[in-house]
Amino acid sequence: MRAAGLLHRGLSPRAVVAPPADLRARIWDGPCRVTSMAGEPPKYWLLGAHGGAGVSTLARLLPGAADCRRRWPVPAPGETPFVVLVARETVSELAAADALLRQHHAGLAGDSSIVGLVTVAARPGRTPTVIRRDLSLYSALVWRWWRISWHEHLIQQPLPARLRDDDSRSESDSVPADIARVGREVLAVIADLAGDIEVAGTKAIDIDAIDTEQAGTTEPGTEEGRA
Repeated sequence: MRAAGLLHRGLSPRAVVAPPADLRARIWDGPCRVTSMAGEPPKYWLLGAHGGAGVSTLARLLPGAADCRRRWPVPAPGETPFVVLVARETVSELAAADALLRQHHAGLAGDSSIVGLVTVAARPGRTPTVIRRDLSLYSALVWRWWRISWHEHLIQQPLPARLRDDDSRSESDSVPADIARVGREVLAVIADLAGDIEVAGTKAIDIDAIDTEQAGTTEPGTEEGRA
C-alpha cells in the first residue's frame, strides 16, 4: 500500500480534545541522549504509542531514525524536533496512538513536530473492517500516514543490517521494500520541512504552513489505501 499522508479536510487539529493525563506520554526533561544505529544524532525520532509497536526494529532499519523511548522530545538544543509516531494495527494500540496525537494537537507534548504516523500490521492477511475504520479515523489527525505490512522473517530471523550509503547491494537484499520506502519518504519530508525549521531548535515550525498535497499519496480509507 502506498503512503497516505493527507490531512482530512474539515478537521482542525486545534479542535481535537486532549486525552486524559493517564493516556499521555511523558516529555523528556532534557536531551534524549540517544543516537541512531549509525552512531550519529538522529534526523527524526520514532515514538512508540505503546510497548511492542515495532520501534526497536524500525530504528534498526530506517536511516536516521532513533527510538525516543516512548517520551516526547523537548527538543533540547541541537536535537531534531521531528517525530514519527508508531503503532500496531489493533484496536487498543491504535487508540493509544490517537491519544498521543490528540495530546500533541492540544499543545501538551513539548515543542516537537509530528512528521506523520506509521502503522504496522499486527498479523498477516487482510486487514479487518474494524481496523480499517480506526485507521481512517485516527489517520485524520496527521498530515502523513504510512503503513507497513506483516513481515514474518523479521520475527523469525535476526534483523538485517541496514544499508550504508556506499553499499552496492540493493535495498531488497536487506530491508523489506515497504519499510525502505517509508524510510525514503520520511527523509524526503524532513528535507522539505528543513527549509522551515532549524534543527538546532532556534526556529519553530508553523504546522499550518505545511503543504499537505503529497504527490503519489492516497487518502486514508480509500480503496487504494487498504491492505
